[in-house]
Amino acid sequence: MICVPRIRTLSSNMLAFTRALCCTLLLAIAMAMLPKLAAAHPHAWIDLRSTVLLDENGHIVAIEQEWLFDEFYTVFVAEHMESTGDEEAAALSELAEANLENLRPHNYFTEVKLDGSLVATETVTEYDTELRNGRLWLRFVLPIANPVDASTKAFSFAVFDPTYYVEILHLEGEVVAFGGQTENGCFGLIVPPTPSPEMVMLAQALDRDAKPDNTLGSMFAERVEVTCQD
Repeated sequence: MICVPRIRTLSSNMLAFTRALCCTLLLAIAMAMLPKLAAAHPHAWIDLRSTVLLDENGHIVAIEQEWLFDEFYTVFVAEHMESTGDEEAAALSELAEANLENLRPHNYFTEVKLDGSLVATETVTEYDTELRNGRLWLRFVLPIANPVDASTKAFSFAVFDPTYYVEILHLEGEVVAFGGQTENGCFGLIVPPTPSPEMVMLAQALDRDAKPDNTLGSMFAERVEVTCQD
């Protein structure tokens, strides 16, 4: 779950921005202010930028992600920082740490595959956060458990909320970047989602009180297909 904590009292006063597993007072207030959004999925939006990181052998070792949260989420973050009087950098860092800890059991909303089989990832330890042009920005690096040679096998990844409560998409015209110790002639193709009309109708019919459907998000997820030259 992504959280808006009351800074310095995370253990006792965490105000969670609703995810699949909980609905809180904060979200109730937000949805009361936004009645048109309360009747359909998604309820929040994240603009995504992704960079595939490679080692000296040209093998994929991590996926760096940048999340730019929507204005509504950012407003609540800013208001709670203002009300507590905490220093912005420290408050945002603590918020990022809490969010990433809550995302860890859900693999940071990232599904990585190699030839169609799931690839194991490790715990995020590198991250940054700040406010950018009035929106909350979070960058983190998700390590791949074992380096992957994408020149011999089909490597892909998707970033999505399984319940589709939060929509996560690359910005229009965005391209997948490559970095690390070498780029190795790699290319990333962003494949847009193609949900059926029935799935679209189902998503529109669900409200904030509906039981979470942990299969819905994958139907609306982009998938990045990576190919590398040998």
